[in-house]
Amino acid sequence: MADADEDSPLHPTPDPTDADLTDEPQDFRFLKHLSHTSSQSTLPHRGEKDFDHHGTLSQDHTLASSQQAMHAALSHPRIHNPKNQIIGLYDRPTNRTLIDHPKGPIFKTMGKGDAESRVHLLPEETLYLVERGTLDLRLRGQGLEGITMSLQACYAYLLGREALTLERYTVFAGLKRSGYVVQRGAAWYEEDWDKDFVRPREGEGLGVFARFYEALFGAKREEERAPLGPLVVPGFYRSYGDVYRLLNLIPAYDPAVPTDREARRGSVGVGDGEAPAHPRIRPSFYVWKPTSGFKKSAPPPSDFRVAVTNAREENFPVLEQLDELLQAVPYAPPPQDSQWQVYRRIKHGWRNVLLAVVDQGVVSYIRIADAGFVKERIYERRGRGQGGKRGGFGGRGRGRGRGR
Repeated sequence: MADADEDSPLHPTPDPTDADLTDEPQDFRFLKHLSHTSSQSTLPHRGEKDFDHHGTLSQDHTLASSQQAMHAALSHPRIHNPKNQIIGLYDRPTNRTLIDHPKGPIFKTMGKGDAESRVHLLPEETLYLVERGTLDLRLRGQGLEGITMSLQACYAYLLGREALTLERYTVFAGLKRSGYVVQRGAAWYEEDWDKDFVRPREGEGLGVFARFYEALFGAKREEERAPLGPLVVPGFYRSYGDVYRLLNLIPAYDPAVPTDREARRGSVGVGDGEAPAHPRIRPSFYVWKPTSGFKKSAPPPSDFRVAVTNAREENFPVLEQLDELLQAVPYAPPPQDSQWQVYRRIKHGWRNVLLAVVDQGVVSYIRIADAGFVKERIYERRGRGQGGKRGGFGGRGRGRGRGR
C-alpha cells in the first residue's frame, strides 16, 4: 500500500533568492520632499518595501500615501535651461529640420552642416532628439510658423515618409542610445538597391617567394588525378596535405572566389541584373563604434552594416536574399592574428552583416557571416605543442628522490 505522502501533490518550496524585489510595492513617500518650487535636482534614496500584506488600515494608508507621492513626483514639470535650448524648424515639403544655432557635441555625429554653420537633420535624427528631450521642434511655413510640435505630432509627421518605417526608427534609436554612430546606408530607398553593391574582388595575389614555394611544395593539381583507379595512386608525396587534397571530391564554396551571381552582376553592370524572385534586403544603416576622431564629412569604413526586417510581415531571408545581402558588404577576411584560431576565423567570416529582426518593438540582432569552411584546412595546421606540467625532460618528476 502506498504511503500517504506519495499521493499528496508536490509543491516545491519557493526560493527567496529567486523573488524579484522590484515587483513588490515600494514606499514612495520619500518623494514628498520634492516640490514644484524645490531646487533639488537629484532624487533621494528609495524607501523600504513592505512585502507581506496583512490587511490593516495602517498598511492601506501607507500604500495610498506612497502612490500619491509617486503621482505627484511624476507630475513634476521638466524644466530646461534656456541657455541650452535647441530650436528646430521642421519643413514639411523637404521633410528636413533646420537648426540655426546647434549646441552640444551631439551634432558632431548627427545632421549635415552647411556654409552658414546650420545643421539639417534627417527625419529619424529629428524624432530621436525630440524623443530624448533635446530638441524643441516647431513648424515652419504653411501658415503655422512657430507652432511647437508634440511628440505625437512628430511621430505622425516623420514616420511613413522617405522609407522611414517604425521598425527602422526603432533600430536607429536603440543603436543611438547605446552610444553608436549611425548613418543611413547607400541603399536606403528600394530603387537604390544597387548603390552599395561591392564589385567582385580579385583573387588573392601571391608574392614571388610564395609562388616559388607553391610550385615546389604545393598541392598536386586536379589534372594529375587519374580518371579511373584509386583516388590516391602510389607515388611520392611530400606531405599529408597532398593526400588529403586528393580525397577531396565534392567542390566546396570558397569565399575568396566570387559567386556566379556576383560575377554576372559585375560583368553586365550594376542595375542590369535579373529580377529577383524574393524581395531584396539591403543594409539600412552603417554603424561605427564611438570614437573621438569620427568625422561625419569623411567617415571611415563602417564597423557594422545593419539590415532591418519586420518579423510580423517578412519571413527569414532565403539563400538568394542572403547572397545578395552579403554582396553589399565589403570583403573583410579574418584578421591575421587568428591564423591558428579556427573557431574565431569561422565566426568572423569573410563577409558579415547584422540582421535586425523587429517583432512588435523588440529588436533581435542576428549576425550573418560568410563562413569559409573550405579555407580552414585542419590537416594543414601547425600549432605549437604544449608540454605537460609534469614528466618529460623538463618536468619535476614524481618526487621520488632522496628520503625514500
